[in-house]
Amino acid sequence: MSEYQYYEFQTVDRLLTPKEQEKISKLSSRVQLTSSRAVFLYNYSDFSGDSDQILAKYFDAMLYIANWGTWQLMFRFPKAAVDPQWFLPYHLPDVVTVSTNAKYVILNIEIHEEEGMGWVEGEGWLSQLLPLRDDLMAGDLRLLYLVWLRVAPALAGYDLDDDPMEPPLPPNLGRLSPPLDSFMDLVELDPDLVTAAAQASSRVKATTPSSLEDHLSALSAKEKHEFLLKLVRREAHVDLQLINRLQEIAGTPQSPFASTPGCRRWSELDAIAQEIENIRTKKEKQAARKQRIKELEALAPKTAQTWERVKELITLKQAKPYDEATALLQDLCDLAKYQDQLPAFISHFEQLKSDYSSRPALMKRFRKIKL
Repeated sequence: MSEYQYYEFQTVDRLLTPKEQEKISKLSSRVQLTSSRAVFLYNYSDFSGDSDQILAKYFDAMLYIANWGTWQLMFRFPKAAVDPQWFLPYHLPDVVTVSTNAKYVILNIEIHEEEGMGWVEGEGWLSQLLPLRDDLMAGDLRLLYLVWLRVAPALAGYDLDDDPMEPPLPPNLGRLSPPLDSFMDLVELDPDLVTAAAQASSRVKATTPSSLEDHLSALSAKEKHEFLLKLVRREAHVDLQLINRLQEIAGTPQSPFASTPGCRRWSELDAIAQEIENIRTKKEKQAARKQRIKELEALAPKTAQTWERVKELITLKQAKPYDEATALLQDLCDLAKYQDQLPAFISHFEQLKSDYSSRPALMKRFRKIKL
């Protein structure tokens, strides 16, 4: 399998200037560049730029995928829009890290799969994941809990305890948004494990206490002027910055999505997930059985016509008709078993094999029928 590396950067809060686009275009001749997006795709070589620095300087989000088993998702936030302390309970060495510079807080999520991931396409994923940046700025930390669920088995006994305790449990884990569903699909996170974790997750609605308005008078004249200037300059997330400042004055937590302390070990979550899988699998089998019976009962009045159709298809001496005939024979076999008439089917089937025994391609297909 050939090597595949995909880098995608996107802006959210502003567009790239022509000068910035010129600088980015010089990073690689492979770049696909617009005023809000840059993509670098490599099959046999490496990106020579520093992706972390490129994000910090120009972009608000980055996705990197390598088919040997790496997913990397990074978000850049204005310093005034988030509290880095929100992310610290989910810190995992080399997996979830937070850094800051003069203007921004940068969240880096990096997941490695030792066995690789086979064929993969990076196109389209970052656009699906981009709303998670706004969620994180609003204090919704479900993404980081999902990351812990994904990597905990691999890190147990190394960067984590042998049977690690879950991190703080965010609310609404049982009602995931489409971007969170996309993240689960991307990193191949077991849905049953998420369902297990969600059993203890509360449901809350994000609300901004109206009482914050009472603290507007506590803002200094200088602060009010600065907020007005930001609005005039059309800076991004001024509303979040103001709410955060008012919550600071009020002495209330900035995040409206209060998490509860984690109290379950990985082994407990895994056991619950196994039980959920078993129940789900049983229900799926029952539903499939019910559907199959419905199909067989619809076939029953057409048994004679179906045998004739099988013979018609065989006489065509072509691969596709052979496949269709074999599928019909399997249906007739299943119907015979359902009606306790399998001996009659076998007799008819053996006669058919005898009549067309000189056709090896057909006989090969017949051997696949499960009696």
